[in-house]
Amino acid sequence: MTRFRLAAIALALGTLAPVPVQGVVSDPAAPRLIVLLSIDQMRNDYVERYGHQWTGGLKRLVTGGARFMSAAYPYLNTVTCPGHTTISTGTFPRTHGIILNGWWDRTAGRMVDCYVDPASTSLAYHNPGAKVVGMSARDMQAPAFADELRAQSVRAPRILSLAVKARSSIALAGARADTTLWMGPGGLTTATAFSPARQAFVEDFVRRHPLERALEQDWTPLLAPDQYLGADDDEAERPPTGWTRTFPHVVGRQPDPARRQVLWAESPLVDEYLVSLVEDALRTEQLGQRDATDMLAMSFSTLDLVGHAFGPESHEVQDTLARIDRGIGRILDALDARVGRDRYVVALSADHGVSPIPEQARRAGLPSGRVAAGDISKAIEGVLAGRFGPGKYVSRVTYTDIYLAPGVEARLAADPAAWRELRTALRAIPGIDRAFSIEELTSPLATDDPALRAARLSYYPGRSGDIVLTPRPYWILSAAATTHGSLHGYDAHVPLLLFGAGIKPGRYWQAATPADIAPTLAALAGITMARAEGRVLSEAFQPAP
Repeated sequence: MTRFRLAAIALALGTLAPVPVQGVVSDPAAPRLIVLLSIDQMRNDYVERYGHQWTGGLKRLVTGGARFMSAAYPYLNTVTCPGHTTISTGTFPRTHGIILNGWWDRTAGRMVDCYVDPASTSLAYHNPGAKVVGMSARDMQAPAFADELRAQSVRAPRILSLAVKARSSIALAGARADTTLWMGPGGLTTATAFSPARQAFVEDFVRRHPLERALEQDWTPLLAPDQYLGADDDEAERPPTGWTRTFPHVVGRQPDPARRQVLWAESPLVDEYLVSLVEDALRTEQLGQRDATDMLAMSFSTLDLVGHAFGPESHEVQDTLARIDRGIGRILDALDARVGRDRYVVALSADHGVSPIPEQARRAGLPSGRVAAGDISKAIEGVLAGRFGPGKYVSRVTYTDIYLAPGVEARLAADPAAWRELRTALRAIPGIDRAFSIEELTSPLATDDPALRAARLSYYPGRSGDIVLTPRPYWILSAAATTHGSLHGYDAHVPLLLFGAGIKPGRYWQAATPADIAPTLAALAGITMARAEGRVLSEAFQPAP
């Protein structure tokens, strides 16, 4: 173990002053490439349920890496933006400020999507004329690992982040990556907040891999029929328009070109396209092949899109995971060949899991169902109209967060009887378990109530709702086949894998969260995270020779 890594660990344990450890790039034992992978909507139990179908990179990481068996998010809002930001910053939503995929702007009276920034101009590669909203990391309130790596490295690192979803790529990259890419209406896209102009190596890739050719494929099963568990059809599945509930799923034969691109971007075919870009970037940009510690980040987004439509038991989810397994295998093979097996380290996790489809859960004997946002608003309006008189009391219901009209929260806080009546009415809605007030959410974090602590970890003043709900197990607040976003195990329990240089393979049962990834990577790279709330997973480090 190098002196740089020892110093970083000592800092994380509080035994050194917080001075950045520099010079790591001259340390021959330091990894030349940090690889950060996220699989959107991957439950931890998918490893046991579907791992027998894998032969490539996922299998290699599981069998040859360090797996933290109890890794879980400790907060409430287990959705894409908070999850990816927690992975990259080592902090929770109460600190990094990305509480949901979007929140209600009380001043403007409208929804604000995470990482959207009208001041930033989008740059599309495949269709430069496409109108795409600008994006940036301006709303992230804590630095990402990539930002710290950039700030503390003696020799400038090269940092590439990509995903189908803009919010995933941006969250993993932070504010200062060299290349931040996602798939939009204009195909591969970035924004001026990350790059002042289109980059030559991406333009060259696009010329050699035209989108039109990629869209010619259909999504057909990768595995033999007898390798899939369960049936390839369920009446509870809700596929997107243009697809049926069973394979094959038509993409290339769609008559409408715009619909063809939409469906391609909702299939694992798009992730395979991005894997090809990673392979190309390793060659052209020489990531991990210089006297510096570079970074590659990728989020496999389409498992989330597929999971919402078909559910966690579907052949589609199994097929997507099998394709991700092969895609990660291609990346690892390229890393072995170009960087060297002992010169890179991989961290893999997920931003959240997913609930069973409620109708399937009910068939299995589990109390389950759906909660409509309209029912929540109706209950609140009824109670408060009876208490305060006619009026409009709810501005917005955004999943678990309820935004009241201006001045209503203060009236509730001054009228404990009204709040008690309102809480009773909300908990009477089938599927609603708890309802928390701002006073409860802003009290000190320490509590013996796990639901309250989870809600507090998700609460950020000014962005979170005036009331925060928690659903009962197996109840969802969505019209999709299924969703996520609760504190329950199927949403919160995710894989956490470390692999490669300096990592001791094995199964680890110590408590862990995805917030531990950034400080762990920082320790391996010999830098520090200024605000990390996670810990260094040093039990998985190889002992010093």
